[in-house]
Amino acid sequence: MKKYKNLLIIFLCIFFSSCQAEWIMDLEINEDESGKYSISILLDQEAQIFAIETGQTEIGGLESIVESLPEGFGSTVYQKDKMFGIMIRNSFNSIEEFEQQLDILLSGENTALLLLPLQEIKLEKDEKEFKVYGEFSALLNGENITPEAAENLYSGKLMVKAPGRITKPKLDEINNNTIIFTHAGLLEQSFEVESTTSNINISRILIFSILALAIYFFGRQVIKNK
Repeated sequence: MKKYKNLLIIFLCIFFSSCQAEWIMDLEINEDESGKYSISILLDQEAQIFAIETGQTEIGGLESIVESLPEGFGSTVYQKDKMFGIMIRNSFNSIEEFEQQLDILLSGENTALLLLPLQEIKLEKDEKEFKVYGEFSALLNGENITPEAAENLYSGKLMVKAPGRITKPKLDEINNNTIIFTHAGLLEQSFEVESTTSNINISRILIFSILALAIYFFGRQVIKNK
């Protein structure tokens, strides 16, 4: 419980002072339902100073998350520009395994904070379509928090790379088959990605094309001989 209180100290700093936190989840899904993901929590310099002044390391109580990670999860102390924090990562072989891993994280009082910005995230697949959908949580729902103030306290980002052709959301340009959702923390906010994949094997297309051409030329030759 002491470790959990250390984490709360950092979150109190973030929500009631000039400290800022950044949350990033990067999810990549393959056509065979396997994939990988990482989750990062980063603190700015104000939060790092606050952590040290309260007798913790510069990443505050975030090391409690790393120490509580279940077997199979990897972790890294992570730096991005002037922000400092942790990144956890894992891979999965099926949608069911992905969901089980998230359930394990949510069952731990420390590791559950990794998924705090997410109300829900779901993966679905039918014969030719992948779907990733869910909802962000309203983290900063105080009456006195304006959008401008929220922007200075927290920023969230979910990156989803799906197989096949992205059909939703409809964007003019999609880089590396990846959709990026941003989360300001003020409101519950839904997100959804849909992609279609083809089950037709390219080698089969080539074989059928060659056969069709062979039949065509054979037919012409028969007509000529007649």
